Amino acid sequence: MKSGRIAAALAAVLLSCAIEPAPPLPPHSFAFGVFGDGPYRAWEVGRFRHMIKDVNRTDLEWFLHIGDLFWYPCSNLNYERAHEAMNSIQHPVVYTPGDNEWTDCHEEIAGKFDPLERLAHLRATFFAHPTRSLGASTMALESQSADPAFAEFVENARWIRGGFVFATIHMVGAENASEPFPGRGSAHDAEVKRRIAAGLAWTEDAFALADSLHLKGVVIAMHGSPGLQYHPRPRVGYEVFLDRLEVQVKEFGGPVLLIHGDGHQYRADHPLRDRATYEPLPNFTRLETFGSPDIAWVRVVVDTASGEFTFEPRVMRRWWLW
Repeated sequence: MKSGRIAAALAAVLLSCAIEPAPPLPPHSFAFGVFGDGPYRAWEVGRFRHMIKDVNRTDLEWFLHIGDLFWYPCSNLNYERAHEAMNSIQHPVVYTPGDNEWTDCHEEIAGKFDPLERLAHLRATFFAHPTRSLGASTMALESQSADPAFAEFVENARWIRGGFVFATIHMVGAENASEPFPGRGSAHDAEVKRRIAAGLAWTEDAFALADSLHLKGVVIAMHGSPGLQYHPRPRVGYEVFLDRLEVQVKEFGGPVLLIHGDGHQYRADHPLRDRATYEPLPNFTRLETFGSPDIAWVRVVVDTASGEFTFEPRVMRRWWLW
């Protein structure tokens, strides 16, 4: 009897500790989740498990992981663990890589790998089927790799939902992989130029598709923070991207949402400015998601009638260690 009372009490405590369910979706809307930059440390794993439970019980069309699956090392085992965690999510999972899982793998603490070797292994592990998402249930994706000019970019994906075109582009932290490191060579520099060219082309294709199909809006997701807070002087590695993005946002006119991580700071704002007037572009919104030590995700609700976005933070309590 005593053990039964203890078990019941523990169950009541755990139930009271659970995060409140997400509110019902309003009419003419759908939702998706955004997460990235974690878990980094062992004591964050428990909260990450709670987060997956919260995600699984929430009404979502898909779950978007914007990279930095772990901190270190860049081992095959860590790749496999992250892949398994993604596939435990009941929704389709779309993943775009971060710097921690390949760019920074040259560091001693990460295993002193060649970043290009890790990039190849990352693609083979997470993008073996580039026209299907990850997750326990999957959805169809278009892949930039279908274009012979960009055949290696299996990670750049695109899909349409509710009058919006969604696209992921592979741009990461560490100055978009341009930071120097011992052993860096011409092949690493060439990779950066090639990946930026692919990202620019894929972004332009997304806006062109939205125009041709008369879609309401465009959503671009990537890992690296381009330094919008410093606009018109972005971070190294993002100059051309932000130049083109400003032009595309102004020409398109409809709502544009840029999602990224890397800074580990949640914010939803309108930081892209017209460099001629320095006025914010009103149709542009930036969402930066949480990151370690916060294990949290954001439910993004899209109003398909108005084209507006609502952001609902879902933060796991720091004392959830298991």
